[in-house]
Amino acid sequence: MLGRRVWLKSALVAVASWLPMRRAKAQEGNSFNSAERLPQRNTVDLEDQLRNGLRVVTPGQLQFVRLVVLSVNQGRLPRAMVNFLYKWALERNPKVPFPYFQFAMRALARRRGVNLP
Repeated sequence: MLGRRVWLKSALVAVASWLPMRRAKAQEGNSFNSAERLPQRNTVDLEDQLRNGLRVVTPGQLQFVRLVVLSVNQGRLPRAMVNFLYKWALERNPKVPFPYFQFAMRALARRRGVNLP
């Protein structure tokens, strides 16, 4: 009786190993890195997204957003990083997200060698 159980379990494991397994979430194309490879998914204009989502009100804030958009268009900053910081700033303070975005963007851009005044 014990021999049958062991044989049955090993047979089930062998059959299950032949079945295709689900891929991890990072491999499905929803990861942070895949956003850089799939620009067609970015359907909203970046300047509109940042201006409206971060609640930009002053001319200085608008100038900073335009500088970030220019850096993304020139390829100096990846849009995936900007999107990540945008979401992070909204999570930190949904009512006033711009200061968090500005601080983090300057810090990460500096690490990449991009100066954002």
